Amino acid sequence: MKWTLLLLMLVLVSDVTAVSIGVNRASLTFTDILRGGYANESIMVVTDSTENISGSILLYGDEASWLSFSAETFTFSASQPYRLNVIAQPPPDARIENYRVNMSILTGELSRSEGGLLGTSTRASLGVPVHMQLTGTEILQCAVGGIKVKDTEREQQLEVEVSVINKGNVRVRPIVEVIVYDKFQTDEIARDTRQFRNDILPTLTNEEAVFYTFELPRDQYWATISVPECTGGGLYTFDVLEAGEVKDEGEFIQIDAPSWSEVGDIIPINAIFRNRGYRSVRAAFKGTIVNIDSEKIAKVIDTEQYTVAPDATAEIETFFNPTEPGRYMVTGKVFYNDKLTPERTFVLNVTGEKRETGGYGNYILYFLLLVIILFLILIIRRKKQRQHYVRR
Repeated sequence: MKWTLLLLMLVLVSDVTAVSIGVNRASLTFTDILRGGYANESIMVVTDSTENISGSILLYGDEASWLSFSAETFTFSASQPYRLNVIAQPPPDARIENYRVNMSILTGELSRSEGGLLGTSTRASLGVPVHMQLTGTEILQCAVGGIKVKDTEREQQLEVEVSVINKGNVRVRPIVEVIVYDKFQTDEIARDTRQFRNDILPTLTNEEAVFYTFELPRDQYWATISVPECTGGGLYTFDVLEAGEVKDEGEFIQIDAPSWSEVGDIIPINAIFRNRGYRSVRAAFKGTIVNIDSEKIAKVIDTEQYTVAPDATAEIETFFNPTEPGRYMVTGKVFYNDKLTPERTFVLNVTGEKRETGGYGNYILYFLLLVIILFLILIIRRKKQRQHYVRR
């Protein structure tokens, strides 16, 4: 009877469809959590089953009540893994030490390969320990995750979308500062600050649209955007348009040139510009080439205008003929339809011996020598022709 029962169990188990589950992290660790604080981590629950599987959470440990989840039960499959958010909230009177809770992810009842359910005891299980390290020190640390400045129309507010990541263990409600400059980035026109409407909990990321009221005429502008409490920010451009006006939009992709050249080479330098607007633009590349070592300007770049069709890419070309070796910094912007792109840079490395230019005198001398040589060749040819006629 004993062996018969064991054989029956083996047969039933062999009929069960082989299903495996897994997670992308072997364990979860919450560090520097305040008593009465908040922290959030996530794991991805995956399976090789093509059919939906139900999942649930089972906890073991005295501190199990400190944990909560994005869902107590959920479904997942091979094509749709489930991201499980695990939230830790220690009570205000918890002792400052390290804690561990054993968490297991359980599947629902697994089906037999021939159909039907085998029984409630046939489930897949996977353990994921959760570690919590409490602290009494408040940590304020955050970072700007992304910024987007939207174009606006005259007499309308400027909208700035800001994403902030709270990397500390206390709530933050960041202040966003905007400083507006003119098209050439030479004069400050206005500045203002606005605060997020909502707190950002520790370990979470929030994105909010912040609005500013500036009285700006129609033109292109630049703005430095920063969050004083957090790291990150930068320089952005936006347009103030008339109602219904079509916007010109271009992208200065890069400066393309040989990284290494020799003295005397004629080096092609191309500004790669793409017209992302809805109408053609006239674009020119303007900038400088500076010897990095001597800090002297070797060339001022001011190309002719190129007509660039919508959604087209142009190579705005100029040339550089270095007379001495060294490193050169190519810096410039693309001007298009009364607008400017952000600045781009490129480093040229020039090898070889310094070449004396000698001013215009040398060019005149070379020209005279060439004329004399050509004149001598002409005389020799005519002399040979005369000798040929005399012999005949």
